[in-house]
Amino acid sequence: MDNILLDETDNSPKVVMNKDKGLISFEGKSYPENTFAFYRPITEWLKHYFLSYKDEEKKTCINFKFLYFNSATTQIIFEILDIIEESKVKNINIYWYYDKESESGLEDFEDYSEEFPTLNIEAVTY
Repeated sequence: MDNILLDETDNSPKVVMNKDKGLISFEGKSYPENTFAFYRPITEWLKHYFLSYKDEEKKTCINFKFLYFNSATTQIIFEILDIIEESKVKNINIYWYYDKESESGLEDFEDYSEEFPTLNIEAVTY
């Protein structure tokens, strides 16, 4: 399984998926022309990553730092969180970054943390 590193574009986020460092990160805007095609390799990578996750000492850090995302990306975020929750892996820290001036960023955090209470998603303002 190779790491994934995608540079940010005008309509897609920077994506870092580094299995050796235990780092998964999404940063920027997310409204690709075909959201599901863009994220399919990412969700497949996550499924494989968590299936092969055997080292209880290993920690994974997941950062969501979207400046903007469309409704299709909302579905993908739910799918990603479902994959994480179903893995039952414990050593995961999930951070939801949002602009402190943005009510919608806080509301998004609240929606995801209420839907996935066992994941203990933490809000971080910038």
